[in-house]
Amino acid sequence: MALPPIAKATLQAALISASSNVLAQGITSYREGTPFELDSEVLFQFTTSALVLSPLAFLWLEGLEQRFPGFEQGKPESAKGKENADGREKDKGKNEAEAEPRPNVKNIVAKIVVDQIIGGAWNTVAFIATMGVLRGQDYEVIKGEILDNFWPYMLAGLKFWPLVSILNFTVVPANQRMLVGNLFGVVWGVYVSLMAA
Repeated sequence: MALPPIAKATLQAALISASSNVLAQGITSYREGTPFELDSEVLFQFTTSALVLSPLAFLWLEGLEQRFPGFEQGKPESAKGKENADGREKDKGKNEAEAEPRPNVKNIVAKIVVDQIIGGAWNTVAFIATMGVLRGQDYEVIKGEILDNFWPYMLAGLKFWPLVSILNFTVVPANQRMLVGNLFGVVWGVYVSLMAA
């Protein structure tokens, strides 16, 4: 039985998040010149965070694509002007089905901007809050973490994620965007793990 796409994407994200965290722990050990000892509690926190937040990210990407479709079906040039004697277009359905989809630049730009500003903001807050809950922090501590770390995460993300969004929304098929984002997330995950340590 095949997993639903949201479950598959969530499991991929959890695996990638776990890998990123182990890699970050290895980098920290190397920098400090200490033997590597896996911190299973931190690994659990990062993996659980991915399991919690990935379904939301999946639904976010689906919603963006529905609201701002990246491609529109175009009419091939060869079909233009071909009309029956009564003035109606000939084989309209067939020609439109065969036409190459054209990028909707306005929607692609809108998706990138909305994803980076709104999506980036909620994802940052959700990540910090989820990690706080998993660490057993109370509301005031989590609020302080959000206030202290929101802008550093957002500004760092704006140096990295817009390029990923451009690639994702222009080249990658909609059903593969979560996977591509997760693969780029290895680099981001190492950075976040080092910041959140």
